[in-house]
Amino acid sequence: IEGLGSNPKHAAYCASKAGLHGLTRAVAIDHGAEGVRCNAVAPGWIDTDLNLDFVESMRDPKGFRQQIGKIHPVGRTGKPEEVASLIVWLASSESSFVTGQVWAIDGGRMAQLSLPQ
Repeated sequence: IEGLGSNPKHAAYCASKAGLHGLTRAVAIDHGAEGVRCNAVAPGWIDTDLNLDFVESMRDPKGFRQQIGKIHPVGRTGKPEEVASLIVWLASSESSFVTGQVWAIDGGRMAQLSLPQ
């Protein structure tokens, strides 16, 4: 999702992700008439091995897990299976009229504005 929003000190990472979003739209436009569809998936905080290891490296893993859950309107982080379900749908004929889109799957994180604590 850092192609849609940004975390502090992530400028290069955010720029690379935003570039992929632009490439997604360009491929969809340039090759749509050939039957090629191009979409991007922008996952938020997903419980991958990398993220789970990161959580466990925190001084208070349980507290950190609660805090990271609070940044999502759904109150939790995502599961790899939830991202996979979106990808399966995008690869299916059910989404045959969908192209050039960036699909945020982030538990509503990008939709929520922050207030000072």
